[in-house]
Amino acid sequence: MSRPVVYGADYSVYVRIVRLALEEKGIGYELVPVDIFAADGIPGWYFDHQPFRRIPAFEHDGFRLHETGAIARYVDEAFDGPALQPIEARSRARMNQIIAMLDAYAYRGMVWHVAVERLEKTTPDEAL
Repeated sequence: MSRPVVYGADYSVYVRIVRLALEEKGIGYELVPVDIFAADGIPGWYFDHQPFRRIPAFEHDGFRLHETGAIARYVDEAFDGPALQPIEARSRARMNQIIAMLDAYAYRGMVWHVAVERLEKTTPDEAL
């Protein structure tokens, strides 16, 4: 089995989630930098990995995935190591609910409107 490849930027919350899942499982991986905010744009080759121009993307033994949740679940189920998801259906459903809520309702205010605006050197609106 080859080492998985994670495509994305080390500053990305979503890339970090995938990397943490791999680390928790004790899986070595390669991080291929992809900066979606780069002045010269996203590299053309990346669209073969992620058609929506987002990060992260993932590849393992020729199998490609994008979307953090799908990647994290694949890592949990495809590799040995500690379970990253609850085994019991209701607990797993609650975990997925919390993840979905944070992604849908908290990310923009907590990450985008503060951290990204600082990275782009604009004044963040912390009143959100």
